[in-house]
Formats: sequence, C-alpha cells, structure tokens
Amino acid sequence: MIKVWSIPTRLLHWILVGAFCIAFYTATSELKRDIHVEAGYVAGAVIVIRWLYGFLMKDFSAFRRFPPNPGAGFAYITSILTGKPKRYLGHNPAGALAIYAMLTLGLLTILTGFMSFNDIAIPFGLMDDDQIKDFHDFVAYAWLWTVGLHLVGVVVGSLVHRENLILAMITGFKRRRLIGAGNHLPPLPAHYEISDSLHMQYIEEAAYYIAERQGFQADHSWEYWLQAEKEVAHMLKNIK
Repeated sequence: MIKVWSIPTRLLHWILVGAFCIAFYTATSELKRDIHVEAGYVAGAVIVIRWLYGFLMKDFSAFRRFPPNPGAGFAYITSILTGKPKRYLGHNPAGALAIYAMLTLGLLTILTGFMSFNDIAIPFGLMDDDQIKDFHDFVAYAWLWTVGLHLVGVVVGSLVHRENLILAMITGFKRRRLIGAGNHLPPLPAHYEISDSLHMQYIEEAAYYIAERQGFQADHSWEYWLQAEKEVAHMLKNIK
C-alpha cells in the first residue's frame, strides 16, 4: 500500500462534496436561502484553498503532477474503450481535466452567486443583475454536469483497474502494482525488464516517500535516492 492522498486533500475533497450537495439541495428554496449562501461560502473557501494547495504542494495533489492535457485525456478514454488503460497512482489524464473543469466552474459559480446575492452588476452595461443571476444558474448546472461525468469516471476507473477509488479518497491509500505483479497474473519471466522511464518513475516515487518519512531534509536528498534505488531493485527482484 502506498499513501497517495494526504489528509488535507481528503478533507478539502469531502468538505467540498458536502457543501456542493447542500448548496444544490437548497438552491430553489427561499426558506433555505441562507443555508444555500453559507454552503456557497464554504465551497468557495475550499476551492480557493485547493487552488493554492495545488500550486504550493509537492504531493500527488500538486498540479504539476497532473497538468491539463486534452490529448492525453482523450487517449486515456480511448484506451479504456480498447481494454488497455494505463493505471495512474494519482489522477489519470481524463480525471485531471475533470478536476480543472470542476475547480474553474465551481469558482465561477461562487463568484456569480456572491454577485447575484449582493446585487452587484458588472459596470459599463456588460452584465446587469438579472444576467448575472442567469449566468450563475448556467455555470452552476455546468458544474453539476461535470461532477456527474467525474462520478462516472470514478466508477469506470474503479471497475477497469479493479480498485475502489472512492475508498482511496477516504483512506488515502492505493495499492502499488507493478507490471505483471497482479494477483491473477503469472510471474514475470527472468529476462523481463521494465522501461527506463517507468523504472525512473518508481524510483522517484519511492524517494519522495522516503523523504516524506524523514522530514524532507535537503542535505540527505542523495541518500533518499540511493535508498529508493535499492527498494525498487528489491521489489522488482521479488516479483520475478
């Protein structure tokens, strides 16, 4: 098992889920308007923190770990249809696009909702109060549809990769699986070798978690790398 999602990531995720559900449940009720507004504020705060977290952190939640790439996202969806999808420890390329879309639409929803609630119009006649309210409804439902697609992707990803992605977002852990190391697959042949890029990826991930356990001491970075090389070499030896 390998830790993929940190506690802050999981907390932000589930708080946003709760605020999102409450906001949509109370959206059409005048009696629950205050609850709707408060849920929107909570969602807005979470989204802003998530944007900052994505740019500042270095774990699997960092944006540099899953940059937006429409071509890679389409290729990943195609690979699912052909039955040969690549497994990712973090977000897959299609999931990454959904994350960016949800964060962007969510931020627009909160901003337009705040403007609509406080009767703030865009100056110079660009948008009056009614137009802002209409735009708020539009981006809110676009956000809802994107969330729906994200949920479909989570279910499909869980099925094709035989892992519970929802549970992983609760516990923070996923099971590391090297090529050919599945429980129902035959052992690797003695001459089998993984690609250099995949080998380097395993070493980078192992070095990161070694550094995390030891407090990210900069003067020990080379030691982390050497230890990671040994761990990966041992792991590959054991699965052959």
